[in-house]
Amino acid sequence: MKFVRQNENTNRYVDNIFSVTNLAKKDPEGINATAGCLYDEEGKMLTYRCVQEAEKELTAAQKAAYASSPAGNKEYLDAISSFVLEEKVSNHYQTVASPGGTGALSMAFNLCLDEGDTILYPEIAWGNYKVMSEEFGYRILNYDVYDLEDLFHKIDSIEGKVFLVVNSPCHNPLGHSYTYDQWQKIIDKLNGLHKEAILVCDIAYIDYANGDPKKYFTLFNEISDDLLVLICASCSKAFSCYGYRLGCLIAINNDEEFLEHFANLASRYGRATWSNINNGGMQTVSKVLLEKRAEYEQELKEAKAMLKKRSDLFLKQAKECGLDLYDLSDGFFATVRVPDNALRDQIHQRLMDEHIYTIKVNKGIRVALCSVPLDKLDGLAEKLKEQI
Repeated sequence: MKFVRQNENTNRYVDNIFSVTNLAKKDPEGINATAGCLYDEEGKMLTYRCVQEAEKELTAAQKAAYASSPAGNKEYLDAISSFVLEEKVSNHYQTVASPGGTGALSMAFNLCLDEGDTILYPEIAWGNYKVMSEEFGYRILNYDVYDLEDLFHKIDSIEGKVFLVVNSPCHNPLGHSYTYDQWQKIIDKLNGLHKEAILVCDIAYIDYANGDPKKYFTLFNEISDDLLVLICASCSKAFSCYGYRLGCLIAINNDEEFLEHFANLASRYGRATWSNINNGGMQTVSKVLLEKRAEYEQELKEAKAMLKKRSDLFLKQAKECGLDLYDLSDGFFATVRVPDNALRDQIHQRLMDEHIYTIKVNKGIRVALCSVPLDKLDGLAEKLKEQI
């Protein structure tokens, strides 16, 4: 094609999630189980009061101004680093602000990989991994998140640099979470490679996991010199402010000098790609973490409880009617197991014909528990089973 780079993907791009979500929004009688956003029991986007109050306390100039640096405002970087890491990481680290978790992943991919390098990510995964990989000419290798032996076999099959993406806890779309012991095995495997390896931890939904979901961060204090850990965090989910497009990339390594160099590269990449991070968003999140932390934690607790009620109901009814789901632990989503993608497409269309809107994923159909109020969720498992 004229005027564009030679290896550009010229196939017409249609985003599966946004296209179906837009259809669902036009159907007032439908069940919208598409959006990866948290909705309240009235079917409205859930927003945290403390976040909205913090934003209102900003001046118009603060909202309109540029950030102080392409890397992000220092106050925000300090606050978000403390929030994400929870004092579990004593190893060296550097933090750079990003436009959402996607921006953090974009930096991770494009700062560490050359065209033709291999990205290893789950066989069933957030679709944007594939879009980002193909856009920049990376090879794709997939693994089964439920089978560590398969993951380790795939790691061993890569001749050069290992670049591993792990979305846990609260995997999108499976809801899968690795245990601490499984994380120990993954770190041991990467430490024992004795060659360059990058572990990308996509923790977009971690704040909605139960128990101590960040316990495995302590393992990053005992990584080999050949291992770089990149944590990609999202404020979109954590603070229910998706449109702010705010997140961060936290790089962890034993070499403090290297990390300073890496942060410089990340700042330059950001400057060349999106120029600047949302200043009003950074100011708002900083204010919440520094001045309204107790209110935020209470609202988050309430949101998690609401989400768990939905998950408990859906799982109970799925078991009662025999709906085959992938095993899940936590998170926004549940996924119906449909190994045949052609059959999946037929089922997905039948569901839309019945005004039930879901998202197609590889070998399954994703149900966004986060966006369906309890009254509409009640009986949904049986309706899905009927169409399957």
